[in-house]
Amino acid sequence: MRFTFAISLLVAFLASLPGQAQPVKLTTSEINCESLCGELFNAIRADPDKLVMRLEEALVIHESCAGEIVTAAIDAVNAEPGRVRKIVETAMELAPARSAVITAAVKHYSAPVVVSAAEEPVEVRRAVVPDVEPPKPRSGEVVKRAELPLQTRSIPIVEVRRAEPAAPVASRVLVMEPELPNVPKAQAAK
Repeated sequence: MRFTFAISLLVAFLASLPGQAQPVKLTTSEINCESLCGELFNAIRADPDKLVMRLEEALVIHESCAGEIVTAAIDAVNAEPGRVRKIVETAMELAPARSAVITAAVKHYSAPVVVSAAEEPVEVRRAVVPDVEPPKPRSGEVVKRAELPLQTRSIPIVEVRRAEPAAPVASRVLVMEPELPNVPKAQAAK
């Protein structure tokens, strides 16, 4: 009897020591969506074959986070269409009350984009040219083509002009009668 009492006292003493007790699992109210989604993401990445099982566990633990859980699962499978379909089917089966949230999460999903912090925005400068007409020459001024220095011969510029109809010119036609030399007329033969 003393032996039994001593063992029960020893067990009670060891159970009261800190760190020796069994760990207590968190209740549903103490688990937040962010940590649950992080654990789900890591579990699916570690073993993609257990996707459905891990998703079911997460939805059973915290059904109110259905949208975030579905988004984390889609991220974990890199948005593969076949696996996304499997995720949506599983989520709809386990949480039919949250079907609107699940559908919205899938519809508005966008893959995360990696942006490096070292990139600086590039400044683009554009010239602003005022809308001013070029100056016209004043009366008496002549505009000539500028020639390049150090050029030995002038390069002709091809000019394109429109043909204009010629203005009607009044012309006189001179009719000239040939002048014959003064030659005596021939006489008729007898």
